[in-house]
Amino acid sequence: MDDEDGRQTQRTVLSGPSIACDLSWVIHVATRPSWKPRFPALTEFFESRPDLVERVVQFWPEQADLCFTEMVCLANHAGMLSETSPEVLWPALAEAVKTIPTDLGLESEDPDERLIFLDRLQQLKDSPELVASYIELLSDLWEPVNERWQAALPELELAGKIAKDRIERGGLQLGMTDSTCAVFQAHLPVINERMNRGYPLFIAPCYFFGKSMYLEFPGLTVVGSGFTNNDLGARARTKALAIRLKTVADPTRLALLHFLASAPSTVSDLANSFDLAQPTVSMHIKSLRESGLVRAERLNGKMQLSADPDAVERLLSELRDVVVQGASTAGQQRIPVSA
Repeated sequence: MDDEDGRQTQRTVLSGPSIACDLSWVIHVATRPSWKPRFPALTEFFESRPDLVERVVQFWPEQADLCFTEMVCLANHAGMLSETSPEVLWPALAEAVKTIPTDLGLESEDPDERLIFLDRLQQLKDSPELVASYIELLSDLWEPVNERWQAALPELELAGKIAKDRIERGGLQLGMTDSTCAVFQAHLPVINERMNRGYPLFIAPCYFFGKSMYLEFPGLTVVGSGFTNNDLGARARTKALAIRLKTVADPTRLALLHFLASAPSTVSDLANSFDLAQPTVSMHIKSLRESGLVRAERLNGKMQLSADPDAVERLLSELRDVVVQGASTAGQQRIPVSA
């Protein structure tokens, strides 16, 4: 690609879903009562768990109105910004406490708030007990929303790839992030200029976000945004849906799915029933399993296949949302409430 002077530029853009970035927004909503009307699903969850809200507020009691930016700093230091497994992320954050520097530039942050976040990191460094409580709180906050987030991963990954392609071709634009952050807007020309010199950008498509986040680490710019609420999210949702619809658009695959709904079978059974070669059946079953419509269970040494009725129902529901009702935004989707 060329810049305005015709010189070749090479933008380094990384993308991917991020538990750390999404969790930062979950914490935002927990600590800001005025935001509740904008995020009914998260609000319903937190109203059912006032104990969790109180733990968040009391963990850093002197700065209860601030988010846990130091948590994203730890994820970046651990190389875990794009981690999607909580079981991997939590111990990595605890380990990162030991080596993360407490003089990070964080030029994206207000100077006073930057000092607060760095002081939090120092407090964590000084107390293994505090680290244990910190990780336990993060885990307890994420566990009730994890299933919903994991189900959205294919769409988030697609949204990230779409954003990455756009940025590589034309740079970062405000419309991609829906950001009203004055600091981000002021730094946007600098971010693009840095990218044109090879400075990496990590773009995180977030499920629970309302607007966006912007963090400037040494050697990396991080932008997280609620891509599920703009055209990137719409394209990702419909593309993911189209892939699964294409799977069942094949008459043979649809017949196999119909058969497996009432008669769980092995590949060999299906080959005999449909008078097909086993490799042909295996190819069709592979597509159905990758779309999540068929599940497999090993019984008596054989792989038993069956249709997943819940997955089929989700497919129909998503198609109904897209075609009839309009896809619901991520922030309005219901989160299962835990006792």
